Amino acid sequence: MATTRLHLLGILWAVLLVPSMSEAADFRVPAEWESQAAVWMQWPGKYEAALRPAFADIIRSVQKHESLHLLASTSREQEAAQAFLAKRGVSDTNITWHQVPVDNAWMRDNGPIYLTNGTTVLIQNWDFTGWDGTTGADYSRDDKVPGQVAGLLDMEIEDRSGYVLEKGNLEVNGAGIAMLNWDCQDQRNPGLSKAEHEDILKNALGLHTIIWSYGHDPDDLTTGHIDGAARFVNATTVAIADTGADSELRLAEDLRTAGFKVEWYPGDVNWLVGDGYVVAMSELDAAADRELREHLQLYFPGRRIYLIDAWAIADSGGGIHCVTNDQPDA
Repeated sequence: MATTRLHLLGILWAVLLVPSMSEAADFRVPAEWESQAAVWMQWPGKYEAALRPAFADIIRSVQKHESLHLLASTSREQEAAQAFLAKRGVSDTNITWHQVPVDNAWMRDNGPIYLTNGTTVLIQNWDFTGWDGTTGADYSRDDKVPGQVAGLLDMEIEDRSGYVLEKGNLEVNGAGIAMLNWDCQDQRNPGLSKAEHEDILKNALGLHTIIWSYGHDPDDLTTGHIDGAARFVNATTVAIADTGADSELRLAEDLRTAGFKVEWYPGDVNWLVGDGYVVAMSELDAAADRELREHLQLYFPGRRIYLIDAWAIADSGGGIHCVTNDQPDA
């Protein structure tokens, strides 16, 4: 126990007490609906081949609006991916390929967290442990992706190793408020008090308030990532998946108490918001999709709505947001 406590104190010293560029220069994590430079994705390898049709639909939607960067482990994988996309009618418009070794296709979680101070964008590299080893696979290559992306973009990278943070469990309103699932953060970084978690996250990410969600489906390998339950749609409004789960009802009550407006969304909230568009999960039913579209148009007025069949991604434990990683403009 004493050794564990010393290790945790070391984490706090390394992550909290040592001054960093982001803390010193008023950096913040921008909201997803703010201006973007690009979207990044990791092409699914052979063990995740079932995801490729949904990836093609996401790519087709994104490339109409902004640049897309795709990581493939080898030149051979890249060529096969390009051939697959071409057969599905996806052009090479706005696509830049990079040969970067990866282990999985879920770039939201192992990819960069970006911060900006209004003129400069930097990348933070937090620990990624493959969802606490829940799949039993090796994710050592994925853990290096933020550094690889920083090199490709010639961006400053800030080392936040020593604390595990997956971007799928970080939902921000761009104005200093974040939502995270407590179960996930507590499991990934055991032994820390809530105050210690909040000190690390607030100081590193430019936050002044954290709203915690509690509870998760025991079959959820992410241990309750917030992007599967609730999303900011503007600085003062949160859309929550209307599942009837106690965790969502409690979160709604806590958000209202904190002064937020709550909207109930009758579908999967794991959508991607980009420059002028939203890509969301279709229910594969015309009437249900009309209702989803009405909600999304209300949440994101003026943006084009794409509803796609991403059920293969859902069946693998995630959603559209989980396999995309948005890069903000300065």
